[in-house]
Formats: sequence, structure tokens, C-alpha cells
Amino acid sequence: MDNNQKKPRGKKVEEPEATEGKKGPKWGLLIPLIVILTICGSVGGTVLATHFLSPDATSSSSSSSSVNRNIGSGKLGEGEKLVTVSKFVVNLTSNDSSTHYAQLKIALLVSSSTKAKELKKNMPIVRDAVISVVKKKQASDLLNNTGSVTALKNELKSGINEELGESIVEQVYVTQLVVQ
Repeated sequence: MDNNQKKPRGKKVEEPEATEGKKGPKWGLLIPLIVILTICGSVGGTVLATHFLSPDATSSSSSSSSVNRNIGSGKLGEGEKLVTVSKFVVNLTSNDSSTHYAQLKIALLVSSSTKAKELKKNMPIVRDAVISVVKKKQASDLLNNTGSVTALKNELKSGINEELGESIVEQVYVTQLVVQ
């Protein structure tokens, strides 16, 4: 037999180079794809969390879009109205035999004069909701906590809106609070 016609025993030299060439482009495309998907997921998650899951998203869309709030400026936005509610004197709950009272005066922020008229028309319902919320409190709940007034304002807003059956009140301002 001729040496030129003999087939070499073992593997061909060209096959390993061909398989290595195929692995390279796969990783070259996979890594940028993973990076792009990670960035898109981060941006999408941020948008989802800030737009749809924020506390402002739970309020009605019509009230949040119609109110131009001047937060931190101490001014009312365009169209916003404050409705003052006359003074309350409410018995507070107590664990001991002592009796405590809270004297409270509030103002309610609404987004329009139409909602202000509706709120004034339903003032007995508003007063009942405020009394129901405050009556459940103890004197220590209102005095000892640093965030107690903020928590009270949020509970009053929720209680009033729940009793009215719609989100009319945008914010509650406590203008006077005396606990005895």
C-alpha cells in the first residue's frame, strides 16, 4: 500500500476547531442578551412599583389627575377647597377608671368646589365618622407616639371616605387637638 493513501488513525484535526468555533458565538450573544433583559426588568419593575403600587395609585384616578397639588409650598392647588368642621369633644377609651377627652378641630381638603358642596351637605355623616374614629383612641395613643397625629389624620381620611362611599377627602388637617 502506498503511504499517501493510508488514512490516519484517530481523530481528524479539523473537528475540534469546528466545535470550538460554534461555542464562541453562542456565549457572545447570550451575555449581552442577559444584560439587556436585566436592565429592562429593572426599569420595568421600577415603573411598576412607582406608578401602580404607590399609595397615590390607590386613590381615584379622577381626583389625582384634577388636583394640581403644591406640596411643601403651603398653598392650595388650583380648584382645591378647604372645608372646616366645627369642634368635636369626644370621650376616649380608657383601660383604667379615669376619663379622658379629646377636643378636636379639623379641616378637610377636597379637589373642587362641587366636592366641597357635597361634603357640606353630608356633614352629619362626616361628624359621625370622625367621632367613630377618635372614640376608639386612648389618650396615650394621641400623646405618646411621634407619628400619632399623622396616623390619626390618615384614619380620619379613610373613615370619612368610607362612610361617604367615595374618595372625596384628599387630606385631613388637624387645626386643634387638646387631650385631657
